[in-house]
Amino acid sequence: MSGGSTSTAMVVENHYPHISELTSHQKDKIAELRSKTKDILATYPEYDTDFSLLRWLMGWDYKIDVIIPKMKYAIETLVNLGMNNHQTTSIQQINKDIKNMSAVAEYFPGGIMGQSKRGDVVYMQAMAKAGAHPKTLVKAGPTSQLFQLCISETEMSFKIIRQTEEEKQRKMGVIIIMDLDGFNMDLLYTPTLKVYMSLLTMLQNIFPDFARRIFIINCPTMMSAVYAMVSPVLSSQTREKVRFLDKDWKNHLIEEIGEENIFMHWGGNKKHEHPCGDIRMGGKVPESLWYNETHKLEGDRTKISISARSKTEVKMYGETGKHFHWLWRVSSGDIDFSIEKDGRVVWPVFRCLTEFHPEIGSYKIEENGEYVFVFDNSHGKIFGKDVKYKIVLE
Repeated sequence: MSGGSTSTAMVVENHYPHISELTSHQKDKIAELRSKTKDILATYPEYDTDFSLLRWLMGWDYKIDVIIPKMKYAIETLVNLGMNNHQTTSIQQINKDIKNMSAVAEYFPGGIMGQSKRGDVVYMQAMAKAGAHPKTLVKAGPTSQLFQLCISETEMSFKIIRQTEEEKQRKMGVIIIMDLDGFNMDLLYTPTLKVYMSLLTMLQNIFPDFARRIFIINCPTMMSAVYAMVSPVLSSQTREKVRFLDKDWKNHLIEEIGEENIFMHWGGNKKHEHPCGDIRMGGKVPESLWYNETHKLEGDRTKISISARSKTEVKMYGETGKHFHWLWRVSSGDIDFSIEKDGRVVWPVFRCLTEFHPEIGSYKIEENGEYVFVFDNSHGKIFGKDVKYKIVLE
């Protein structure tokens, strides 16, 4: 994904340079950004590469003062999700790890198909036919679970990218393919569309300049209206990378990616026992996985009211080795939720919607002290919101 518009000066630069092709301007800016973010990078040393920093610079027009707080949020989120300690051994392992994140993961379509002949990671998302089924997905897991899955999957892809960049000494990216074969209006279910928009915004903020190409295949005639709904949350740089492919899309993909790197279902000859490989193909989530309000934290909860443009904090003492467990619902709309300790965010800021599933989670306490649970309605301009929550220490 990408985070900002491309300046006129950047247009003449090679967007995917070899290390030897970096301009003196780029080298100077990389060194400046590294110097000003050394404390942030120290929490995730693997992230500290010239090309990783160049992505931020290219994604945000080399505006270092703009980049620093955004990078802090991004790396903070990745570290909170344990990505700094996650060992990525292969693409097959990534797909397996994502499926194992939750029982619902299998029903959110997508997965890494492999790498292109250049070395870019190829991500396939088959949204239609079996595809995503928003009306059952929202009943089967909290919003934060979807955010964790998508951020983790993207960062695991990023780890493959960094490994390839180290080998080839050239900046790489991700080729995203969105297959809309069998598209139906259920995909535009309003409550989940809002969640998806928040997810797109978050991914762009955490992963600037990540997509090299975004190919959309099997487009229905209504796609122009759908794209008009989604495009406002896409940065101009992301929009520039979107390509709607015609009926000859298989040949386009083969030319761009290589036939040997595409599963048979999409016109290639990459070998796998299943034509779609290990890509998650989605489908309706069975009722057995829907939330049924029998969670141990259901029942008596504390109510707090949060005015528009404000936040409320709940403080609790935590003991090393124990866990915080929580369950909460917001009366309407969504709320930003996070956990802080000593001014540091230790549970990522996620904008959560609880209309169909309460926000449920747990956090393992690594050090004694006071923890602050933040319910933030700063993005609410007019209406206040009530939250009913229960947090226990076990």
